Amino acid sequence: MTILRTKLLLVPLILGLSVGISSCGNAEKSDTGAHAEENHEEAGHDEEAEAERVTITAEAAQASGLVISEAGPGAIQETLELTGRIMLQPAARAEVHAPYPGPVRAVLRNVGDTVQRGQTLAHIESAESLQTYAIVTPIAGVVLERQTNIGDVTAEEPIFVVGDLSRLQAELNVVTRDIGRVNAGQNVLITALDGRTRMQARIGSVLPTADTHSQTLIARAPFAASASSFMRPGMAVRADVVLAEQQVAIAVPVDAVQTVEGRQVVFVRVAADSYEARPVALGLRGDQTVEITSGLSLGEAYVSENAFLVKAELGKGEASHDH
Repeated sequence: MTILRTKLLLVPLILGLSVGISSCGNAEKSDTGAHAEENHEEAGHDEEAEAERVTITAEAAQASGLVISEAGPGAIQETLELTGRIMLQPAARAEVHAPYPGPVRAVLRNVGDTVQRGQTLAHIESAESLQTYAIVTPIAGVVLERQTNIGDVTAEEPIFVVGDLSRLQAELNVVTRDIGRVNAGQNVLITALDGRTRMQARIGSVLPTADTHSQTLIARAPFAASASSFMRPGMAVRADVVLAEQQVAIAVPVDAVQTVEGRQVVFVRVAADSYEARPVALGLRGDQTVEITSGLSLGEAYVSENAFLVKAELGKGEASHDH
């Protein structure tokens, strides 16, 4: 990677001076001072006209993980980060009981088995009629618990628990200071602790009473999970609840804006392998994105991820140039 600096060439103005021999010394002094001042002004204009660019090959950009995006409209969001766990929705969990007590004659399903609604889980012999009847699941899903074996005598406790893993919800902890800020209907981005598994949802309800152990209110955000989803009941998650949102003409990720010599810049791709440190003016700022009010135009390609790597290369080039 190399640094290219583009400078404006200033054409010096040649002054015609007519002086006498007796004032030659003063003229030379004046002329020297004029040239010094002129050179100083030229240097100042030169510095202002300087456009800092970094040359990065396509292969190096890909290897560095640079992500290029087109400047465009976006949402500036104020979010609140919460923590919680993934749980089954209430209607997605079924405890299966034996309606008539008696010995268990057969167990047909085990923990982890997929079952359909109405499928037989076990056979029980009624202690009163001595007839054997089937225990069936009222919902489709996966067997989560099995609390019986052949020969056991059924009682009031459930002998199976079946859960529908496609109907999940995030149960999020809302601390006292945030009560009133989190409400039903707000959008929320749920992220697993691996940082990669994400799910969009909406707050469905906020329970009116506090959890005894955590002393927090519980906000429930239900969502539908696909068969390939890695979200599972019991997983710890974090969630960003959108408290406020405003659309702007140009929005970029916060990390796309870097500070170079006291200026806020975005690295704009001006050629296939050339990136320019473009000074920008910032407007509204959210947790993830920031508004650009000037310096970046709609449709321009800029570094939206790992821009700090371009800044580091720019710094290396400046150090080399100084030496």
